[in-house]
Amino acid sequence: MATRSAGVLIPLFSLRTRESLGRGEILDLAPMIDLALAMGCTVIQLLPLDETGAIELSPYSALSVNAIDPMYISMRDLDGVGRVVMARARVAVGMARIVARSTVRREKLALLERSHRLTRAHGAQSADLDAFVAANSYWLDDYALFRAIQEKFDASWQTWPAELIRRDPDALAAARRELSDSIAMYRYWQFIAHRQWSAARAYAASRGVRIGGDLAFSPCGDSAEVWANQDDFDLTRSVGAPPDDFNPNGQRWGLPMPNWERMRGNGFKLMRARVRHASSLYDLIRIDHVVGLYRTFNFGADPEEPGIFTPANEEQQKIHGEEIIRIIKKEAGAAELIAEDLGTVPPFVRASLTSLGVPGYKVMQWERLNWGLPDEAFVNPANYPELSLATTATHDTESLTTWWREQPVEIREKLVRALNIAAQVNPVRMLDESARDAILTALYAAPSRLMIIPIQDLFGWSARINRPGTVNESNWTYRLPMTLERLRRSRAIKSRVAKLREIAIRTKRFKP
Repeated sequence: MATRSAGVLIPLFSLRTRESLGRGEILDLAPMIDLALAMGCTVIQLLPLDETGAIELSPYSALSVNAIDPMYISMRDLDGVGRVVMARARVAVGMARIVARSTVRREKLALLERSHRLTRAHGAQSADLDAFVAANSYWLDDYALFRAIQEKFDASWQTWPAELIRRDPDALAAARRELSDSIAMYRYWQFIAHRQWSAARAYAASRGVRIGGDLAFSPCGDSAEVWANQDDFDLTRSVGAPPDDFNPNGQRWGLPMPNWERMRGNGFKLMRARVRHASSLYDLIRIDHVVGLYRTFNFGADPEEPGIFTPANEEQQKIHGEEIIRIIKKEAGAAELIAEDLGTVPPFVRASLTSLGVPGYKVMQWERLNWGLPDEAFVNPANYPELSLATTATHDTESLTTWWREQPVEIREKLVRALNIAAQVNPVRMLDESARDAILTALYAAPSRLMIIPIQDLFGWSARINRPGTVNESNWTYRLPMTLERLRRSRAIKSRVAKLREIAIRTKRFKP
């Protein structure tokens, strides 16, 4: 693993600057990198950048797991988008902190179409664009064609004409000729997105900051990768989570079931390509739903039919999962891996990950001994293994402030006792800054090589990123309470930033 470090979790869409249009953008990363460093954080962990559909809010249900969502492209200095055009777009989007994704999408895609149209009209297509298209043809060709056909029919690929569904070579060639302008536009958008991303990565590297990304478990069924690799999926079944105390019937995520045997037969070609692509974007790769790579819980079409695990038994699951993790490790190259090993995870999976040298999560609130028994106790972070990622929460959970408020006093007392912070924290009171810092300091001091905290918990904010099971415009929309420029000018924030930096230095997670 890399050197001992602290990091901050924040989705790219949550960033906010004077320049961004309604939601976070790629070039907003530069001031975020500066803020992270000021806090003593040398890692910024993001959620997937993958492009999602027009009405899809979750970045974990992508219409392409290789394409960067054009919504993240920064409009500043984009060809064909001047001040007057941007001013009109800003009026249309408005000044609210949270803007409907559909509104931002409408305005941003219109600007991107304008930029592409004017660039082509002026003959400004560059050698850099041609080089990008050639280097990324392994995913870009299918993606751009898929998006162009999708735009034409405005429908799922499974309802397209039969010859396009089965990818008849003559039909695909005809579509490429007919839709050449649209295909060129989608290629151009990805070129701009990846060019901006490369600039942001270069700035991060120059400042000694690593960027973490997320390898989502699977694209959605209506995606470029599933259309282009239909044999790699069993489209009669879908992926989900097994029954637990919160969902007695399990969760149906709607993601297509991987056809693991077919994938094995072709050497896991799609998986290898995905990981190589991710390693070109990130310094750290978080493997989403890692237990699903060992045993995939899946459902048939009948809503009354219970789900099953594939493979079926533990011995097969261990062999299967370790084969895939070894492939991911090989293709990731220099990128560091993190396993999202939360939820209903059998003990053998964590033991397997440890043997493979892949750190899993230690979420402080969930690390307990004898859970549910009278002698239940929290695990002191001082006892976390070095091969782990320590944190207070994930993007799917409430903030530390909210969690504390909702716990009975006896649970708070158990946490305070486990962390040996009774002198600093009164479990009867609400969580003020000094109490929060006592908890954070205990976590910072953990042996875990990585410690990545949601930005809300570093500043004591209560807003959350995602409420699992919630599908509406209020979910996956969290943004900073003010612009990064205002955050850096605020005296209160400056004081808070300095305190976090001091904690990072004291616990040897940051060297000035």
